[in-house]
Amino acid sequence: MIRRKWARWLVPGLKIKRWLFLFSLGVFLLMVGVTLMLNYQWLSYMEDIVLQTLYETTGAYNYTILASCGFILLGIGIVLMIEGLRKVVKTIIRAIIPDESDEVSDYIFQNIRLTEGPNIVVIGGGTGLSMLLRGLKTHTSNLSAIVTVADDGGSSGRLREDFKMIAPGDLRNCLVALAEKEGLMEQLFQYRFDGKGDLSGHSFGNLFLTALTQVLDSDIEKALEASSKILKVRGRVIPSSTEEIKLLARYTDGTMVTGESNIPHEGKVIERIFTQPAHPQPEGAALQAIDEADAIILGPGSLYTSILPNLLVDKIVDHIKASKAEKIYICNVMTQPGETDGYTVADHIEAIGRHCGPNMIDTVLVHDTTLDEKVLSQYRHRGANPVVIDMDRLQQMDIRIVRANLVDGFDRATHNSERLAKVIMDVIYALQTDIEPHILEYYLQRDDH
Repeated sequence: MIRRKWARWLVPGLKIKRWLFLFSLGVFLLMVGVTLMLNYQWLSYMEDIVLQTLYETTGAYNYTILASCGFILLGIGIVLMIEGLRKVVKTIIRAIIPDESDEVSDYIFQNIRLTEGPNIVVIGGGTGLSMLLRGLKTHTSNLSAIVTVADDGGSSGRLREDFKMIAPGDLRNCLVALAEKEGLMEQLFQYRFDGKGDLSGHSFGNLFLTALTQVLDSDIEKALEASSKILKVRGRVIPSSTEEIKLLARYTDGTMVTGESNIPHEGKVIERIFTQPAHPQPEGAALQAIDEADAIILGPGSLYTSILPNLLVDKIVDHIKASKAEKIYICNVMTQPGETDGYTVADHIEAIGRHCGPNMIDTVLVHDTTLDEKVLSQYRHRGANPVVIDMDRLQQMDIRIVRANLVDGFDRATHNSERLAKVIMDVIYALQTDIEPHILEYYLQRDDH
């Protein structure tokens, strides 16, 4: 067991062995330098002392014993060097990451692996976005979550009204989802006050972000950066805009409604959504993240109230279209009452096209296994049905379709974060290769995702 632990330090990629070699070389050069500076005299003096001691003890000059003494001293010196270096490294690591276990090599290797992962931008909001981030953070730390800020319901809506700020709720959920360890801090940030007082219904995380924003001169970016350090977030959480955005919807009958929280409750077919102001200014970090991305992911989540509001922010769509990154849309497993009733996968794509124009999506990820009838019955009771994969229409759109089992077991019809993240990483890595298109399509259509 001990040997295996030490062997981990020899695993390629830790970037430790090169520095140990450099350290040893430095010690050797130091010894040679000191010897040359002192003209060998101190070595001769030590040799005379050892030889005299040997002669007085044994009555003869024995150079074999002398060499053995030198070898022993050399061995002791090496052991002391290694032990001293190990203790120094361990002390430094414990000072930097006091909560980690003694398996420092594992921690270093994991962080190197994550930092070398692909640069992924995820655009959306709500529970779908935070679910996906939980899965992706185990594959790469180069994550940027661009989050909608148009929420006007619940705790976020009250804080928006009282403090004239952007909605903190989805930002909070993404911070928690990207936290290195989701434990007590997650419970604290997600804790919601009950009772009948002014705090009733507020989550601690929303209040924390609001207070931190006020302390930092109403700078939400600085508040998110500080919160990320507290939670040890892997990646970045970026609002699509820092303007106070209101969401409006126009239905096919010509009527309109204002407010994100009101849109799904009208029971009408949505034709188009708008923002107020009409062209909200984007957050600069969001545009930069899109420009640097290897993959841009839309969804999963509410099409009209979580995904599209981000795309209505000025310049966001232009930068997405200009990017060479793979654009991936993750379609919901079930339709959403009040938003996507009766929608097929192609209907989702067409809705994005109506708002953003063509060439927004390269690949669509869809769930493609049979769901349990009892589960479907529960969803139908709430007005939701499975999203139909209409292949004929999708093929006419010249979009790559990746079908896989993406749900969380047989008793639910929601995405499983680990499965979804694995398929996404498979797609990204596969598309970065130079394999023939027909082989690539075969690989992406496998059933072993």
